[in-house]
Amino acid sequence: MKKLMALSLLFFGLMFGSHATGKNPLVEKRASNLSNRMIRGLRLNNYQSTKIREINSELAAKMLAVEEAYAGNQQMIDQKMKEIYAERDHALERVLSTAQYNSYYGNRKVYNQEDKEFMASLRNGTDTEQQAESVASVDKTESNT
Repeated sequence: MKKLMALSLLFFGLMFGSHATGKNPLVEKRASNLSNRMIRGLRLNNYQSTKIREINSELAAKMLAVEEAYAGNQQMIDQKMKEIYAERDHALERVLSTAQYNSYYGNRKVYNQEDKEFMASLRNGTDTEQQAESVASVDKTESNT
C-alpha cells in the first residue's frame, strides 16, 4: 500500500513538474494571459506582477495537467479546478493588498471565465497572435495615459 501511494505521488509530481518547467507553450500562454489581465485589473506594482506571474505559471501547469488527465470527465475537472482556484486564492492573499484582494475575490469568477474562454479559443485554433497583439496594444495605451 505504501509503495502504491509513493508511486502515485511520484507520478503526479512528475506530471505536474514536467508541465511547470515552462516548456509547454499552452501553459505559458495561459499564465501570461491571466497574469496580464490581473495586472491591469488590479493595478499591481512590479513586485506583485512578478509574483502573480509565478503563481499563475505554476497553477496553469496544474490546470492543464488536470484537463489532460481527466479529459471527458467534466465533473472531475470541475472538482480539481476548484481545488486549484482555492490554492490560487490562498497564494494571492499573501501577495495582494487587502483592497486588491477584495477586488480580485469579487471578480474571480470573471477571471476564471475569461481563462476558460481563452483556452477554448486556443484549442479551437483562434489566432492567438492577434489576441496577444491586442493585449499588448491595450497595455501600451494604458501605460501612456
